[in-house]
Amino acid sequence: MPILVQTLNDRMLSLLDAEQSERYLFDQDIKPAINGAMEMMVTMFNEAFGSNKLTPECLRELSKVKIWQCNQYSRFSIADADVGGSIWTITSIYPMPVTNKGASSAPPTDKSESQFRGDLSFVSSTFSCKRLTLEEWNTNAQNIFTPGNTILKNGLMDYAYLDPNDYTSTSYTGNPAQVEYTVRPDIPNGLVAVGYVKYPTPVALISDSVEFPPSLTDLLVDLALLKISMKINDQTTLAQMTSTFSQRLVSLIKTK
Repeated sequence: MPILVQTLNDRMLSLLDAEQSERYLFDQDIKPAINGAMEMMVTMFNEAFGSNKLTPECLRELSKVKIWQCNQYSRFSIADADVGGSIWTITSIYPMPVTNKGASSAPPTDKSESQFRGDLSFVSSTFSCKRLTLEEWNTNAQNIFTPGNTILKNGLMDYAYLDPNDYTSTSYTGNPAQVEYTVRPDIPNGLVAVGYVKYPTPVALISDSVEFPPSLTDLLVDLALLKISMKINDQTTLAQMTSTFSQRLVSLIKTK
């Protein structure tokens, strides 16, 4: 269940002691503060991603698993239109997944074109991909002890993926998103399930919702008030209070 913007607005006005006044307006003050607070939270989450200390429940409204069909070169691209926004981070890639229904389809006539399979849902997979750097990708292909090698076959295969790169040329134009992920061992025209976190959608209207769980309501309000305090140049009581409170609440988004 996401957080209602109306709830954030009401709590902010209450803490500002401005419930019945027009000192703080939604479009001019509250909305920019909430969007600024969301950007600050993204920064906090990025730190948690980097240290592998993220509480999964904090991003359940933004966590998705969708299906793509690779092109003939075992590559796939993710367009913003596929995911209804922008990808924040990839959490997992599962090659050759089991889906909720048959996945038969004619390969695209363009060998370089991959497809988003919005008609399929992920069920399970016995494989997962390890992320490799470009250097690892190019040097480990013949190393049977590393994921993504091209030697082991059948049940012994250990998959890997390469971060997105732009492979377009005058003879390779099949992917509108331009950059593509590559899976190895090759799965030409095969399916991959991609777990990802999307960026939260910015607030536009007071009737909108914020794609964070209710447990982060106080943190979001607190950070938004910090933005308000910066706008009104209050570097004393409000700024100190919200800064201290934010540091305490940041611990809520991290595992021990």
